[in-house]
Amino acid sequence: MRKTFILFSLLLLCGCGILVVQNRLTTMTDASWNQESMTYLPRSDRIKPALLGFESTLSHYLWIRTVLYFGEHYMTDRSFPYLIRMIDIITRLNPYFYPAYEFAGLMIPELCNAPDAARVILERGVFYLGDTRWNISFYLGLIYYKYYHDNETAAHYFKLASFVKSEHSAKLARLAATFYAKAQKYQEGIGFLTFMIQ
Repeated sequence: MRKTFILFSLLLLCGCGILVVQNRLTTMTDASWNQESMTYLPRSDRIKPALLGFESTLSHYLWIRTVLYFGEHYMTDRSFPYLIRMIDIITRLNPYFYPAYEFAGLMIPELCNAPDAARVILERGVFYLGDTRWNISFYLGLIYYKYYHDNETAAHYFKLASFVKSEHSAKLARLAATFYAKAQKYQEGIGFLTFMIQ
């Protein structure tokens, strides 16, 4: 009975000590310890050998972190200083991860005001997934049209999007021809539509 009382007293004393130390540490630290830091984001070229083939696993983990990060900032300050870097690392670790490219095409140009970063990421997506996903080329075409005012390059990417088998192929082909006409490249537009008809 006496040993149990001593043990209980020691546990109670330790618990009180932990609370006192924790409260003291909380009051001693300033607000900077709670600031967001993305220092855990490694450079993909340096960490790939250490992942031993689990690049897609890390990219999925980082994707979850990215979605949570985006949601938290979208609901509060709408400032996304690490978003581009996070999407870039995800697509470098797993270049076949389509949702990251779609996110880059939709969110980065507008919310981060960085069409150049979105263009680079989407061009990587066209290289790896351009023949299976029409959206990536379509978003690139929109970026070239809206931000660079380059109708000819926009038409080129809309044309690439129309080559992917989907229910949107005919609409994308008409869109590409329209942009060739806007760029005053009538022969390219007519040739492309003739090719699509054949």
